[in-house]
Amino acid sequence: MLIKDLQGKRITIWGMGTEGQSVKEYLEKHKIPAALWEYNDADGNKKLDKLLEKTDIIIRSPGVSIYKDEVKKAKVRGIQFTSSSDLFLNEMLTNHPQTQVIGISGSKGKSTSVSMLYHILKSFGCKVALGGNIGKPLIDLIDEKYDFVVGEFSSYQASDLTASPQIVMFTNLFSVHTDWHRGHENYCLDKMHLAAYQKNGDICFVNDRNEQLKHYAKVLRNVCYYDVKEGFHAEGRDLYYGTDIIANIKDFKFSGNHNLDNLSGVLSIIKYLGFDIRLAINFLKSFEPLPHRLQKVATIDDVLFINDSISTAPEAAIGGMKSFDDRMAIISGGIENQQDYTEYAKYIQDNPKVKVAVTLFQCGKQIADAIKTYVTRKDFVLIEAESLEEGVEKAFIELKKVKGTLILFSPTAPSFGYYKNFMERGEHFIKIVKNLEKNNPSK
Repeated sequence: MLIKDLQGKRITIWGMGTEGQSVKEYLEKHKIPAALWEYNDADGNKKLDKLLEKTDIIIRSPGVSIYKDEVKKAKVRGIQFTSSSDLFLNEMLTNHPQTQVIGISGSKGKSTSVSMLYHILKSFGCKVALGGNIGKPLIDLIDEKYDFVVGEFSSYQASDLTASPQIVMFTNLFSVHTDWHRGHENYCLDKMHLAAYQKNGDICFVNDRNEQLKHYAKVLRNVCYYDVKEGFHAEGRDLYYGTDIIANIKDFKFSGNHNLDNLSGVLSIIKYLGFDIRLAINFLKSFEPLPHRLQKVATIDDVLFINDSISTAPEAAIGGMKSFDDRMAIISGGIENQQDYTEYAKYIQDNPKVKVAVTLFQCGKQIADAIKTYVTRKDFVLIEAESLEEGVEKAFIELKKVKGTLILFSPTAPSFGYYKNFMERGEHFIKIVKNLEKNNPSK
């Protein structure tokens, strides 16, 4: 749907968060709707029923699931749906063809990937914008002229698009069940929908090392795989192009070997666009890593504390543990999200560098049960904590007993129910560590 299609229509914005507010401001600025209403789920079904009687088009915010019964009821009435993301993509492809839109999605790593790509393109002197799930709401970018728009797209945003970016990159796909999608299968298909409308001449970069992603990407066209031997790929802490080592994780400010996988995808896009790869890598050396993503917080008594609050899946925690060679403790737990912790526990069993595991919050028992089933090493300690404060303190005490040097906070689950979001959760961890640093007698 294009902006012109909204002219003279009776419009309801469903969901008045950051994106909904931006949509409202854009429409009012351009004097587009004949009538404009707002609706939040907290307003109740009675108000919604009244709005549906006089609405032509609903602009859906990301938090509003396309699987809601109320959404289905609205569609039966003949009400059309669109979103900020869909309006943006259709406008850019139709009225701003000189701008290339690069959309990045995946279960993990998308924020870091879009930020890396934005940093590189900006360093090359391009006029580039960062939007979507990070940066500005996409609708705010329609009226400006750019060489590139780099957008982070969640599965919520991609689920009902009617247009796709010219360039798409998928980082990975994990088994994450969410109520929003009403099942894991829908979640995976909704992710892939970001590239469903690509045309001839467009391109979709897919991580060859993620089997689940490759399975669902089979329905897509224009696929080009990265993290392959003949292209950009990571081996340990080194980044290769073919047989040539072109960078090492130590060259950059960010941590985590898995970020070399993300970088493989980003550099694949840079090469596709015709930019100099060596120069791009040099630019990336000044890239500041995003907070709450393997973020170095403090070192206390030679123990480094890492905040990886963005981690909402067991696979992410495994990736975090793989990123360090230290003797470590890992702290995990969050809201119950129907995750399977078998591989998480098996990884701990097979890696003697993991000396301590702390479990907490709602899914702590599930994590602890998996560890008790699969981890039989005598040099390992499991701590079932009542709070994050207790978990950090006990992990620090136990790790020092075995001369460990790293504590990794990688929750493996969403934060809702305990914190507003992963940022608040990460800030709480940072505060706890800073207090521990302040009160540490050796300081």
